[in-house]
Amino acid sequence: MILVAPAKILGFGQVLWDYTVETDFSFLEKRGFTLGGHHLVDKTTLQKLLRTLEEEGHTVMKNPGGSTANVMSNLAKLGTKSAFCGKHGKDQDGFEYMKILQREGVITYELLDEKEATGRLLCIITPDKERTFVVHWGAAEQMPATRIEKSLIQSAELCHVEGYLIINSAEVLKKIFENAYCLTYDLAAHTVVNRTRPVLQELMKQHPPFILFANLFEGKTFTQKNSPKEISDEMLKFAEIAVLTLGPKGVIIKTREGEEHFEKALPTPVVDTTGAGDAFSAGFLHEFLKTMDIKKAARLGVKTASATIRRMGARSFHPQQLKELC
Repeated sequence: MILVAPAKILGFGQVLWDYTVETDFSFLEKRGFTLGGHHLVDKTTLQKLLRTLEEEGHTVMKNPGGSTANVMSNLAKLGTKSAFCGKHGKDQDGFEYMKILQREGVITYELLDEKEATGRLLCIITPDKERTFVVHWGAAEQMPATRIEKSLIQSAELCHVEGYLIINSAEVLKKIFENAYCLTYDLAAHTVVNRTRPVLQELMKQHPPFILFANLFEGKTFTQKNSPKEISDEMLKFAEIAVLTLGPKGVIIKTREGEEHFEKALPTPVVDTTGAGDAFSAGFLHEFLKTMDIKKAARLGVKTASATIRRMGARSFHPQQLKELC
């Protein structure tokens, strides 16, 4: 039995350490990595890549990552009581990951994997500021539905889920959709959406999320539409509220009740866009759950995202930065 503590938002997602490095295009070309792509590798391959980067004199930054965990971390910093559930290896990386979340004020529910190591993600930033991901999921690859109790899912007012769970954890995703009092869903990478669209759309038709988050690429893949207007309209067939982020242009929010708002992004000196979408989601959710105002929520979301991309690391945001952006 999992003893649950009340949280306003409970997130389910992958436990991943981010390794961030800046390098030139040749590093990708030599290894056949597609610029901006999402590449899955085994543990040994990722270790070799990290070793090569260090031997070549590159500075590799290690920070806790994972989409949902990033959202929960930022929510806690903003003052929303949040919790996170994820699976990690029985290793130092996994335990340290959860300790960091706890220090940030996030309640944690740990699922231990006795065989696999804690997951790692290498984020390669090229001179054009594009991000290319090389991932070893490890223990994060699968979250068994049998290890997630209904009582945990219903311990929070709202559950937030990342799209990566649809790949190998479809059963737990279905369980969360069926039992959550209220659900928000982030589509994750467009490559994931492309592989799972029919299954995901059917699940959402049966159990529509309250809020569906997507960036432009994910939205195009999910809806098979092209323009932001068409994409956001189509998203409303699957959720009460559609949130479509447009990168440096801003964000479109639409509701089934007919509300619509466009919020411009803030002009920002970009250092690292890793976690920008997660930071936006946290800011949006924090404000929306307080005021139910999509305009105020969008405004805080773009501020939180702007603050994050000014520094290296997906969790670089600090609430003090918001005063500088008012």
